[in-house]
Amino acid sequence: MKSQVEILFDEYRKIRKIDLNIDQFSYILNLYPSLLVCMCDGVLDKEEWDGVLNLANGLAEEYGDGLDQDGKDKLAQLFRTEFRYLLENIERWKKKFLNALKNKLEGNKDDKEFVLESMYLFANAADGISDIEQQTIDELSDRLALSH
Repeated sequence: MKSQVEILFDEYRKIRKIDLNIDQFSYILNLYPSLLVCMCDGVLDKEEWDGVLNLANGLAEEYGDGLDQDGKDKLAQLFRTEFRYLLENIERWKKKFLNALKNKLEGNKDDKEFVLESMYLFANAADGISDIEQQTIDELSDRLALSH
């Protein structure tokens, strides 16, 4: 029987036609709450987008074993494209991503810490953490059963 993450991954690939594997998609899933924090004030600040770009480059390095620089650049572009798509289509995917993520995080302390720390990192990217960002982090933490 497929996990919620695998079911979501299949659905997402049907719509997006992306060349990502399940591990890469799971990493995007872990970062999804951070994207929500970035957009909670309705504006993606330059510093927040720079953080997203840096993250895409880091993911390409991490998952680009065996790729030459051109291949890593293409993988980074793929991550950037998916992050932008998710930022522009929050309402379409929010419930599905958060439900799958909550299921994935159950009993996984390391991933829970990563998700929480990532949200704070992105919230702090531009002029500290605003009230709306903190409120969003609190709401997401409660929804995902993160300890904060």
